[in-house]
Amino acid sequence: MAPRRTSAERDRGSAPASALDGLAELGGRVPGWLAAGFLALLLAGAWVVTYESGGTQRAFTHLFYIPIILAGLPFRWWGALGTAAAATLLCGPLMPLDSVTGEAQQVASWVFRGVMFLLIGSLAYLAVALHRQLGERQLSSEVQRAITLSGMPGKVVDQSLVPLVADVLAERSFHMVFQPVYSLADGHLVAVEALCRFDTEPYRTPDKWFAAAAAAGLGTELEIAAIEAAIAGAEDLPPHVALSVNASPATLGAQRLLDVFRACTRPVVVEITEHAVVEDYHLLQGTVHELRALGVRIAVDDAGAGISSLRHIVQLAPEIIKLDISLTQGVESSALRGALAGALIDFAQRTDAQLIVEGIEDVGDLTTWTTLGADAVQGYLVGRPGALPVALHSALVATPGGARV
Repeated sequence: MAPRRTSAERDRGSAPASALDGLAELGGRVPGWLAAGFLALLLAGAWVVTYESGGTQRAFTHLFYIPIILAGLPFRWWGALGTAAAATLLCGPLMPLDSVTGEAQQVASWVFRGVMFLLIGSLAYLAVALHRQLGERQLSSEVQRAITLSGMPGKVVDQSLVPLVADVLAERSFHMVFQPVYSLADGHLVAVEALCRFDTEPYRTPDKWFAAAAAAGLGTELEIAAIEAAIAGAEDLPPHVALSVNASPATLGAQRLLDVFRACTRPVVVEITEHAVVEDYHLLQGTVHELRALGVRIAVDDAGAGISSLRHIVQLAPEIIKLDISLTQGVESSALRGALAGALIDFAQRTDAQLIVEGIEDVGDLTTWTTLGADAVQGYLVGRPGALPVALHSALVATPGGARV
């Protein structure tokens, strides 16, 4: 794995692109009449400076390149060429070689300069156009990669685990750990997510065990057993802190799970984790309605990591949207990801959903998401999965900028 770059290194690498992005965005927002007036002032200023400095025999004719290059931002190709033509006129027939003696320029001289003006204007516009096109392609690529990252066809099942699942269930050979979720508004603990860890050999990651359980026909039983263990392990959690548990759509409708939640006295959030296509959303919506009647809130986990997670959001209108790590990291150093982050927050606010950013490991990302207006944060930077209790307040989350000092 390549070493992670520091924030300063990323800032240095992205500074020229960010500056060009900022200028292009500004050029697109400035009213046409204001941009034209500003360019006219620059041309007039360049003419006055050149004339007062002694005419075109001095090097001040290079000042005309500034309005020529800037004209391509608001007015694109024709703006750059038109400004180059105006600069040619001002710096050609309307400008003497020597303003003191009044000696005129040779026609070949100012025509050559005009050709250079037109060439520079064309190249400047092409650079901006190519940058915009590259940016659009990069954004499209990043979004496509993000929404298909975990949507690859089919899960690979470790067949060696399948015959072991029954014993794992019978012996409860697993334990729960809890990862904190902190409010970005004030740094207070708002929830903990219960995560399952398996205590049997061979060691495999939890997703491998749950995939093997599904292949063995015991997926629902293992998920419910993990949820029961999570509720039991969170007995001492403060009553205002929600317990977040994971369940696939296939498990949500199980009567046993409804009984478990019916007996639970604390606030619970169910994170829908499965990325597989749901064939009958009408049935799933009925199940979700039953859960909400019991006071359970619905969250769509790993939002953006697969097409199905986006469909869950549209069909189920969850109270909570948890953004996948593939979308939450790198927002500080990428103008494209920053724009996407702002759009996601706007979507959550318009749908009255709480937006939680997962996988935060960098102070820069934490600061950016806080500034953008996300609701809560989860990740190794603010708290790793572990035993309860967890800190009820995070000073880092409350003042993320202070961590840079």
